[in-house]
Amino acid sequence: MKHIYNISPGEVYWAASDVGWVVGHSYIVYAPLFIGATTIIYEGKPVGTPDPGAFWRVISQHGVKALFTAPTAIRGIKREDPLGKYLKKYDLSRFEALFSAGERLDPDTYHWATDLLGKPVIDHWWQTETAWAICGNFKGLEEFPIKPGSATKPMPSYNVKILDAGTGKELGPNENGIITVKLPLLPANLPTH
Repeated sequence: MKHIYNISPGEVYWAASDVGWVVGHSYIVYAPLFIGATTIIYEGKPVGTPDPGAFWRVISQHGVKALFTAPTAIRGIKREDPLGKYLKKYDLSRFEALFSAGERLDPDTYHWATDLLGKPVIDHWWQTETAWAICGNFKGLEEFPIKPGSATKPMPSYNVKILDAGTGKELGPNENGIITVKLPLLPANLPTH
């Protein structure tokens, strides 16, 4: 929580996910509480509850420092409130970063959220099965420059490689291929727990 999300004891972190998913119980319940942070449990969606400012209202009311949500949620807010009129109603002065995962954060959504919030929008790549980020940006350790469309750097202990789809040969920088994670995997990735 500290090294990746820059969350310390006493601060407010919100993972706007479903508690039933691994990201939900891991990052809504366990991770924030293990370090003594406050966590938000929210039932609803970012639009139509009653308006596309619902996420901004929760951030303002509870002094959220970091929000973790899917790009789909941000795209939904953008669709309903493209000019960000609902954001202007709320004080987000304690808000420091928007973290995104669940699917690729496309550059258009990244730019819209960055321009609207004036805060870092940080993409992460991970899956339910990995239990935490495979690639991301280390907001609380060493923040790297953000490149729209990129999840930045592999997390410690992940050996990420790009392989040629036909030959399986490892590729170099700026070459497209299949993303792989070399063994051994982290204990969190064990299929037996």
